[in-house]
Amino acid sequence: MSRNSVFVLITILLTGLACSPVNATVASSPSVEPSQIAVEAISAESSVPTAYISFIINTHDIVHPDESADTIIQLIDLFERHDVRGDFYLTAPQVHLYAEQRPDVIDRLRESEMTISYHIRPPHPVYSGFDDRLDGLDDTKLAETLREYETYRLEMTTGDLIYDEPGGYSYVADVFGREPVVVSLPNERYRSQGLPIFEELGAQMTVTYHESGTDPENSFEWRNGLLIRPSDFSVTRWPSPENLENSPFWWNMLNTPIADYYNPTSYLQSQLEDWEGARAPFITVLIHENNFFRRGGTPFTFIYWADKDKTQPLSPPFELDAPDGSQPRSPENIAAIWAAYEEIVAYAAEHLSVVTSKDIVSMAETGQ
Repeated sequence: MSRNSVFVLITILLTGLACSPVNATVASSPSVEPSQIAVEAISAESSVPTAYISFIINTHDIVHPDESADTIIQLIDLFERHDVRGDFYLTAPQVHLYAEQRPDVIDRLRESEMTISYHIRPPHPVYSGFDDRLDGLDDTKLAETLREYETYRLEMTTGDLIYDEPGGYSYVADVFGREPVVVSLPNERYRSQGLPIFEELGAQMTVTYHESGTDPENSFEWRNGLLIRPSDFSVTRWPSPENLENSPFWWNMLNTPIADYYNPTSYLQSQLEDWEGARAPFITVLIHENNFFRRGGTPFTFIYWADKDKTQPLSPPFELDAPDGSQPRSPENIAAIWAAYEEIVAYAAEHLSVVTSKDIVSMAETGQ
């Protein structure tokens, strides 16, 4: 079955579901079990190859820590309900907020089988546009400074360090009792110096591309001692049928007239059908925790940038009470996103191999 045929089939099926009692229930509550009718119809008509799929949640909403924490707990429940694991990428400032305001989410993550990974957001100086303090440092001083930022707490209004409090990668590792597997160092300029430090601290994988870029002939490549996270394609965003130059995120399209085209499970099916590689593909399903409940932009945008497109970094001191860069989603929109997300998790749990970065490192080390 062709990709277009898949989308036609899913559209017909979902249109029928929209009028059914099952779909009405899904739309009213984000916690209900999504319908599997469309998924089963597609899998019955198409040959799905073996594939490895990872559910990655980038967590960073310092503006709405309660909603962020609630979302993480709900995601853990969802993954456990389908007997799979998610990969939670946490910033150190977010973990500080959880520890101070929502220790329940710390406990829930620590006690779960979820994988913990690490990423960076402003005003950390290795984030592009916020690295003035690193300019002109020789290699020795640069390495020392980068290590300090993974050892001590980041002050969010100045970008300075609080030397009498733990922070960075080391703090996240201590809080959860295990080293975060992946590190994402967003500024290429500092990777040669920074990645070996993360390896010494316990990291095993890094991100050099987010949605695709894996060598078709070689899934596992290494950089500065860390495995590069493989991703042949992602279920994150794709071109609109009305504008092929625009690739919106699927969760932002579920309240539009072309919502059916942005069903993530049907898109996954179409991509698997189009896969021509000799090996099983690695797939990433990426989302930020705030995408479930906020729309229109990243909540902390105007704390650190002067514009909504985040092209004009501000200088410290940063205003932590700056206007929110996002707006709340409607209850119906939230429910639709949760239903679509659970649908793809349920499908992957039944038909594919759901893995996290921890599993992939093991595969690479054992030559699987």
